[in-house]
Amino acid sequence: MAEDKAALELPQHVLDYLEQQQTLTLATASAGGVPRAATFLYVNRGPTMYLWVRPETITAKHVQQNPFVSLAIDEYSEDWRQTKGIQANGECGVVLDGEEIARAAFLFGGKFPTLAAGRSTVGIYFMKIVPTQLEFIDNSRGSGEKSSEEFGVDYDRETVLNVYDELPEDVEETISGELQSMEADAGEVIVREGAPADKFFIVVEGKVDVLRDDEQVGSLGPGELHGEISIMRDTPRNSTLRAAEPTKLLAMERDTFRDVVAGSLGTTGDFDQVVRARLERLGQTE
Repeated sequence: MAEDKAALELPQHVLDYLEQQQTLTLATASAGGVPRAATFLYVNRGPTMYLWVRPETITAKHVQQNPFVSLAIDEYSEDWRQTKGIQANGECGVVLDGEEIARAAFLFGGKFPTLAAGRSTVGIYFMKIVPTQLEFIDNSRGSGEKSSEEFGVDYDRETVLNVYDELPEDVEETISGELQSMEADAGEVIVREGAPADKFFIVVEGKVDVLRDDEQVGSLGPGELHGEISIMRDTPRNSTLRAAEPTKLLAMERDTFRDVVAGSLGTTGDFDQVVRARLERLGQTE
């Protein structure tokens, strides 16, 4: 399962913290950019977080209009040197699969037994947050040299999940604003070999098979990229992408990708250096 793979990508101390805490503050925005923050009980399976809302709430309406969210999980401490927490960006959506709904309900029952006892799930939505970027804050690991009364303190941040880590850090925020979400069912062809390279893709959840001449030559999982080489070299796609299981992706249009990414690097040659390094890690599957 994609979630099992994603779970292995988080350090154990971060997974432990996620499971110990009970609430998260979720920041959403309407299609027109009107923000809202609300606090929810949550459960998690690896880095994937589940919460429940009623369909008439502003949060539910926002997520329907705009699936990209931010969240914070923290605990109060009078001494900032003991501050711990999580800050993350990700994609949020309603859980529609019956098996996954049952799993989320089971997780809530285990974590909040008094809340779950005798409760019906009729009239609520379970929503799932799949993080694309996640930072863990733990000031207890710091040197502790600053006074607890000093303003402007720094927080000890550890980036533990980032689906954009193959790209230059200075364009991550711009890129995240230009991405569009899409889904593919198992067996669905996402792009075909020889077709124009009109989009760049990031796999968020699931698994995608990479084929050439109808033969599988590799696969892509959460956090892996596809399409930038063909876009930057202005060549047709050299492989077919087919969803091996229900899959979620983020996509960016060709022209936007060239303007945002190539422009930030300065030249196509600079971009090729990034691409070549990534190809070595992917075993030439792109």
